[in-house]
Amino acid sequence: MASYLTGAALFASAAFLAACSSSSSSSGGQIDAGLTPEARLITLNEDGSIPDQQIVEGSTSGSFSRIRTINGRESGFAYQYGRVEGTDRFLGVAGIAPNTNPGPPPTEATASYTGVYALAYADRDGIEQRRGEITLEADFENGDLRGSAGGLAVDGEITGQIIDGTASYRNVDADMFGLIGSRRAVTAFAGETGDALLVGGVDADVDE
Repeated sequence: MASYLTGAALFASAAFLAACSSSSSSSGGQIDAGLTPEARLITLNEDGSIPDQQIVEGSTSGSFSRIRTINGRESGFAYQYGRVEGTDRFLGVAGIAPNTNPGPPPTEATASYTGVYALAYADRDGIEQRRGEITLEADFENGDLRGSAGGLAVDGEITGQIIDGTASYRNVDADMFGLIGSRRAVTAFAGETGDALLVGGVDADVDE
């Protein structure tokens, strides 16, 4: 049985995340004109925590973690964003737990996965957090993974049990990486433009 180790600096509880409705909120601040947005995918620590990014805590920083312990392994995604101490960089990072357990390789041609997504979008006007439920449709024969919710669009490619592709929100296309199996799909995504930044992830279980 999975136990939840979910924590968030700027989000509601995991129970709310698992609800069917989608919600968004704004935190104070924005990406100041003197800061350059930068986003990248990272490798999380084995316990699912985010390696130190030297991000300054404050009204324009935040983090989110959706980590589950499944059969003794930490599975899920996490992300963080904010100004890097001593620099002019506004950094966003996201990744999946390195021991994420998606289950064995899929044996069906297609499958649906339903679960939660969470994201943070920041630009020169403000910072937005969004979370809710999403369903991803996998076509293993064609190597496609598609889904959308709350303005988030997932356009993934499946190779074996690896997910690549992009996740898009408010005209920011973010690089995506994840794992998929016969039990669940887990992704993380991170991307930026010259004025905006997007980080987030999806954790979804196969529909029975």
